Amino acid sequence: MAKKKEEPGNTAIDYLNRDIVNVKLELQTLNKLVRDGNGQPSLLERVTTLSSDFTHMQSEVKREIEGMKEMMCQHHKDTMEKNKMNWQFKTAILVALIGSISSLIMHFFK
Repeated sequence: MAKKKEEPGNTAIDYLNRDIVNVKLELQTLNKLVRDGNGQPSLLERVTTLSSDFTHMQSEVKREIEGMKEMMCQHHKDTMEKNKMNWQFKTAILVALIGSISSLIMHFFK
């Protein structure tokens, strides 16, 4: 039997058909991995979970920052109030001291 010589166009078409089949198989595998998962959660589920976790963490951080701001404001107010009371106390002591010295001077130089 004589071997039939393959035409170059048919060989190229065969290669293209095999490549198309391989690409389809790879796409099916990737699709399953992305959409369905491979025994583990799918990539879509993982991205959704990560997005949800990120949103939750973001709100927690914002809440913590607001709490810290409130604490800093309260600390500032407390410090200002303490400084005000210190000056009031020092002023009262100074007035009492001046009054006492004035009284002693008046008493001795009468």
